[in-house]
Amino acid sequence: MGPRQRERTLVVCAAFDAGLEESLAAVRRSLRAAGVRAPAVPRHRPHLTVLGAGCPPEGTAAFTSSVAAAAAALPPVPVVLDEAGTFGRGAVLWAGCREAGALRDWHADAVEALTAHGLRNGFATSAPGRWVPHCTLARRVRAAPALAALEPLLPLAGRVEALAVVEVGGTGDLALSALGG
Repeated sequence: MGPRQRERTLVVCAAFDAGLEESLAAVRRSLRAAGVRAPAVPRHRPHLTVLGAGCPPEGTAAFTSSVAAAAAALPPVPVVLDEAGTFGRGAVLWAGCREAGALRDWHADAVEALTAHGLRNGFATSAPGRWVPHCTLARRVRAAPALAALEPLLPLAGRVEALAVVEVGGTGDLALSALGG
């Protein structure tokens, strides 16, 4: 028997409809044209983080099955990205939601559904009541020019239509489950 592989962090993400994903790709192109270091192709789909949890490699199938079961019980929810902001003294540029009441309620329901299916949130910033709904667009930016480039590109509107599972440090989706509630 070989050495045990270490636990990794998996993130459950609120995935957007195709139209909002394309709008966000256009925003990244515009940001790059304005000199902001936005990725041409991000490591993961644009999303809102719902929760994060540790998972051993052998637990991936159970984790993604739990996410699929929770997604089946959740309805799609509208999202309007109409606020530009930064975290970490300007290191992370994001588009978020000014009026997020319905989205915050949906997030609390999503965390409850995921918890009911055995997942435990390990991200303090994703706890209901502390969650700031935002979509990261770029990292390692200078705040003032990045915000000036992003603000005229907003608002963007669409829907959360699925839950995706991604691995921190990984690339792409490990799973994608349509919302069905």
